[in-house]
Amino acid sequence: MIIPIRCWSCGKPIAHLWEEFDSRSKKGESKKEILDELGIDRYCCRAMMMGNVELLDTIAQFKKT
Repeated sequence: MIIPIRCWSCGKPIAHLWEEFDSRSKKGESKKEILDELGIDRYCCRAMMMGNVELLDTIAQFKKT
């Protein structure tokens, strides 16, 4: 789905970092290094970023009835 605006556990805003994280991880960079450089140091925020699955393209294929 879409990345949440804030971390569910601590409330830190993380959505503005998603595009950079996603593009850099698709290029093959280490996810640990990306998260460290973006300043995401809490384990709850890291889990939000790494556990997110982009399902928007899959969901958009289906018609609303």
